[in-house]
Amino acid sequence: MSIQESNVNRMRFFVEQVQERGRLELIEGLVRPEFRNRTVEPGQLDDRAGIGETVAAMHEAFSDLRIEILHCVGDGEFVATHKLFRARHTGPWFGRQPSGNPVEFRVMDLVRYRDGQWDEHWAVADAISLLRQTGALS
Repeated sequence: MSIQESNVNRMRFFVEQVQERGRLELIEGLVRPEFRNRTVEPGQLDDRAGIGETVAAMHEAFSDLRIEILHCVGDGEFVATHKLFRARHTGPWFGRQPSGNPVEFRVMDLVRYRDGQWDEHWAVADAISLLRQTGALS
């Protein structure tokens, strides 16, 4: 198996185990201590701890979280994913109280791997759609 294929498998594992199932204990082994998230929102940490905080907040805010990987492609040290998140808004999210609404939004991630671990991350999320579905925008 090539490094590229290994990184794609690592990304799929991260999405399924950490993001979808909330297994925060796996982050330390999957993400480098020097990791940097290049597209954090205001108030979010841009380091490895920030991943855990974001995933924990998602699981607090959204019950029955399911993440469908629509595309997952590797190119050298980079892996890109296009994902569809589905859940129900049952907890606070960025100051917005639970709406009880079902939500569905897409995220595209690009991760640079180094020695089999996340080194850098960039993302584009459909935040407007999520805000509308949670009732934050009409």
